[in-house]
Amino acid sequence: MRQLRLGLGLVVASLWGMPNANAAGRWFVAEPVQGEKVRIDGDLREWPSKMTILAESREGTAFDARAVIGYDDNSLYLALRVNDKHIARTAAARDAEDHATLTLAFPRGKGEYSSYEVDVYPGNPGKLPAVVKLGGKPLAGAKAVENPTDKELLLEASIPWSAFPEAAKLRVGLRAAVSYTNADSPGSVKGVASSASGKGPKGLGALLLEAEQGLSDLLHDKGLPDMPAREAFGNVSGDAMLERVAVFGPYLTISGPRFRGGKEFYFAELGVSSADMVTRLSLADFDGDGHQEVVIRKRFGANDKYREVLEVLKVGRDDAPFVCFSHEVGIKTSDGVITNKVRVDDSGIEIAQGDSEGFEADSYNEPLPGGNTFSALLPWESVASRTFKWQGSAFVKASEEKQTPKTKEAATKASHARRSDDGPAQPAPPRPPSADELLDRVYALYKKDRGSGGRARFDFVTDAAGDSAPERVVIHDKDIVVFGKGFRAGTSYTFITVGVSDPKDILDATARDLTGDGKAEIIVRAVMRAKASKELGGDTIDRHALLVYGVKDDKLVRVFAAETGRSLGKNQVIGSVAFEPAGKGVRIELRPGRAVGWTESTYPFPQDTSAAGGLEPLLLPWTSAKRSYRFNGSAYARE
Repeated sequence: MRQLRLGLGLVVASLWGMPNANAAGRWFVAEPVQGEKVRIDGDLREWPSKMTILAESREGTAFDARAVIGYDDNSLYLALRVNDKHIARTAAARDAEDHATLTLAFPRGKGEYSSYEVDVYPGNPGKLPAVVKLGGKPLAGAKAVENPTDKELLLEASIPWSAFPEAAKLRVGLRAAVSYTNADSPGSVKGVASSASGKGPKGLGALLLEAEQGLSDLLHDKGLPDMPAREAFGNVSGDAMLERVAVFGPYLTISGPRFRGGKEFYFAELGVSSADMVTRLSLADFDGDGHQEVVIRKRFGANDKYREVLEVLKVGRDDAPFVCFSHEVGIKTSDGVITNKVRVDDSGIEIAQGDSEGFEADSYNEPLPGGNTFSALLPWESVASRTFKWQGSAFVKASEEKQTPKTKEAATKASHARRSDDGPAQPAPPRPPSADELLDRVYALYKKDRGSGGRARFDFVTDAAGDSAPERVVIHDKDIVVFGKGFRAGTSYTFITVGVSDPKDILDATARDLTGDGKAEIIVRAVMRAKASKELGGDTIDRHALLVYGVKDDKLVRVFAAETGRSLGKNQVIGSVAFEPAGKGVRIELRPGRAVGWTESTYPFPQDTSAAGGLEPLLLPWTSAKRSYRFNGSAYARE
């Protein structure tokens, strides 16, 4: 039997170390015989001498029976050795006569199965031919031959895959059992031996075709059950045959008869402590290419303190999944809990305000996610929901609905409160501009001066400068634009250009007073893209950045910039950012995060020790120290 190779360069363990039984039923390691000529003649010398013992005595007297299952593209094969020297058969081939039964279950997802029972009746040489039945009726295309000897009965059968409608696309995640009914005479059953204690699908053992045999061996080595905590079946790669995407403990796996040629499977850590921390696994075809993407909702941390993230994995041309979308959707600490609502279908992803308890705008101090992960929607923010759709080669924000902040009382309290150990008192949270605050003539002047058209990608009001009246903040193309009735007498604007290659690389924008002057700074998350060297394959390096801007002397200036994540292909490093109260203002802390794909030994870049490309350095997961920055009157500087 051929061994399978693991994706991600993991070592493959021997199949012979795999157990033959589990709590449900004995596994069948199916023999692949594609390209070999299989003769259904009752001579079992072409099958392995080591067969699976039918060790469960379900009825009557125990007896020795063993079986092996083989397969090729067209058929399943069943071979048995049974301690039965007398064949009890009639032409009717009824239940209480000598026969073998193959119970086969195809997964439908969510723990449901479609089950079939195929009965193989040995013939009585010179009197009756062997019979194969499905659902009590002779099965067309099937064949069986018996070979009784002085010591035992040898029985061999072929069963066409076409007998099972699901098999046209699904040959992964199967479960099976083989039993043999031994009759003293027709109508009198002496005993029933089986590989499983029951007939229900969940009482069966796994039927491991070649694509899953190495995976099951690996699961055993890691002490994991052969039944996944979550699974989904769909076409994520290759031809029309379906793959099985499954969560076993803290690992995600992909396997299938055509996935990676049926010779390899994908196996990777999810970064969670256990399977309980994965709250969703589903598939959706967002880009309409006929291949589905993997949608995972998972929690990092512990049950009482975690960050919950929705991720979308797309299987690339090399059959290696990579993260193409990431959005924080939940936060839980001892201070409170926030849970966003999530809607996912082939048309896109909607993240909306959901339940919240405990957290308030004036005391919330949780770190922002790093890298390309969108932050959760907070109840005191002006965003009610965001919709993301696949466009071209990536997800983009397709629409955004506004709201009046739900915690209005807390926001008002925060805007009028005195400074305390919780940090500076905050202006009212950003919200959509009212009709009186639009100042369309000033916005039109900016467009004319810059030769720009179209609409703003981000548009909100906050108290960013001057008197207590709010200013309108617009991100148009690559520019951040600020204007207002009390700013420059309501007749002009200030702007600054964000250093991105494409306006879509500005991922998010909000506002918060960080410096303690009572005015909100504008906080932007963006991606800076650069071409990698030939040594790194020439792919695009994505540097994820947190950028902070403030209005000083009626001009927009950048007061802080840091790299919070880096990705190259399917590999990425994700850092985190925290805003910590410090005196009158807020200290910005960069913290090490986590790596996906890369390890300390495979990460191809050196640890930056100073600003690179205008960005404070990314902290790597294997670096324990954090970095703190405090506002010095003109910009944030390292402490």
